[in-house]
Amino acid sequence: MHDISDRPQAVATPRRARRSTAEIRALILDAARAIFAERGFAGATTRHIAARAEVAEPLIFNNFGSKETLFTEAVTEPFNARFREFLTYSDTLPPDREERSMRFVQALYPFLRDHADLLLAMVKSRGDVDSAAIHGLDDYFTRAVGRVRSQYEEAGLEFDVPPELMVRYGLGTLAGSVLLGDWFFPEGGPDADVEESVLARLLFKASAPKQV
Repeated sequence: MHDISDRPQAVATPRRARRSTAEIRALILDAARAIFAERGFAGATTRHIAARAEVAEPLIFNNFGSKETLFTEAVTEPFNARFREFLTYSDTLPPDREERSMRFVQALYPFLRDHADLLLAMVKSRGDVDSAAIHGLDDYFTRAVGRVRSQYEEAGLEFDVPPELMVRYGLGTLAGSVLLGDWFFPEGGPDADVEESVLARLLFKASAPKQV
C-alpha cells in the first residue's frame, strides 16, 4: 500500500485576475496603435490586434464595434484631442511672429515626436480610411489660416506664401522631421531644445511677409 504522500501532487495554475472593461479597452487601444503603425489599416486584422493585446478577439467588437471605429479611437482621436487643446492654447499666443513660431513648435512638436506611432499609422493607412475623420486638423487649419490673414491685414503686410499652404506645410515640416529623423540623423540628432529652436526659426523665416 502506497502512502498518498508519494503520489505526484497537482500544481495549481494561478488564475488571472479578472480585468476591468477599462483595462481591456486600454490594452486593445495600445495594441491597435502598434499594429496600425506596423501594418497600416488594410494590413492590420483584429486577430493581430487581439493577439498583441492578449485578449479574445470578440472583445474588440464588444468594445469598439468595428475595425474602423477602433482606428478612429486609437489613432485619429488622439490627434483630434491634441489639436482641440492647441486651438484653445493658440488664442493666448503673443502677436510677435517669431515668438509665435517658437510657441507653436513647443506646443506640437513634442506631441508628434512622442506619438510617432500615430503618424506612422496615418501614413500607412493613407487611402484606406476617411481622412475627414481627422477633423481636429481641419479645425486647426481653418482657424490658423483665419488668424494669419487677420494678423497680416492688421499690420498692412502682404503674403509671400499663401496662408492656406503656409499652415499645412508648417505642420508638415514638424511631422516630416519626426518620421524621417532617423534618416536625417542616423547617428543621433541634436538635443530637443536645439531641434525645436531650429524648427521654429525655419517656420518663422518661411512665414515672412512679401518685401515691398
